[in-house]
Amino acid sequence: MHPTRREPRVKIVRTETGTGGEMRTKREEIVPLLTGHARGAEPEGYWDMSGSTGWEMAPPEGSQPSRFTVMYGAIRGFIEPFEALDAEAAKEQAGGDDDKGGVYFYPFNHQFLPIGDGDDDGDLNTANFEEKMRDFIAKYFDASGHPHGGTEIMSAIAAGDAHYMGEFGPGGDNETPRTGRPIRARTVWTDGELTDSGAFGTYMAAAAIDPKTGLGVRAEWDEVWAVAVFGHGDAMKATVRQYQTLTARHPNIHVYVFDQVKNPAEVAEDMAIAVLPQD
Repeated sequence: MHPTRREPRVKIVRTETGTGGEMRTKREEIVPLLTGHARGAEPEGYWDMSGSTGWEMAPPEGSQPSRFTVMYGAIRGFIEPFEALDAEAAKEQAGGDDDKGGVYFYPFNHQFLPIGDGDDDGDLNTANFEEKMRDFIAKYFDASGHPHGGTEIMSAIAAGDAHYMGEFGPGGDNETPRTGRPIRARTVWTDGELTDSGAFGTYMAAAAIDPKTGLGVRAEWDEVWAVAVFGHGDAMKATVRQYQTLTARHPNIHVYVFDQVKNPAEVAEDMAIAVLPQD
């Protein structure tokens, strides 16, 4: 991935060779979702930490890399171009606080798993990524250092909503009128079916769709969803079907299938292209 800075946007040029299985979303079909929006976007991530993310990314069974390993590298690459857009992060880090700024992530398994101390330390950037994730793994993974648990996203979504409003809503750190609040570019990184898909569907139904922009419109913000699905085989197909069913009802959800893609940089390119704001 080669990001080039051009005020006020960053353009991603793909440099990685495309790989993957037959269900892998064609790269030419992954195009920018956010174009022509002057108010910009607020990227955020919902990172599946369920037990199956420790399984192999591609056959044979038990091989490496694991899905978690590919997600880890992909997210590490994904956050880089957003730093060029995050002037507040640059100011904060210049003041010596590498913990702040970047892309805010809300990991989950069968519950929300906050990064760092408390529930308000989820900013990931290239300066803090390795340290924060090392501490996260030590705190939440099992004794063998593996992810575990189920796949329920709604508690993480609730945390994301609260954080966004604490940032841009009334009385927030960067309080902004509704019409000026950044679009929420909500990325999901997962390998499995949601066990709370009914609750997620109900949540999605509360947003109207703007026919001109394709964005989901809520009382307090506009949003778009980009879902990256990892893995292979029947379980991956079931996950894709679940999200595609949601997409049919809620067209602001966009599903990208990384069938057997072992190269994290390739995934990072595609996901950054999807959600980086473009002219």
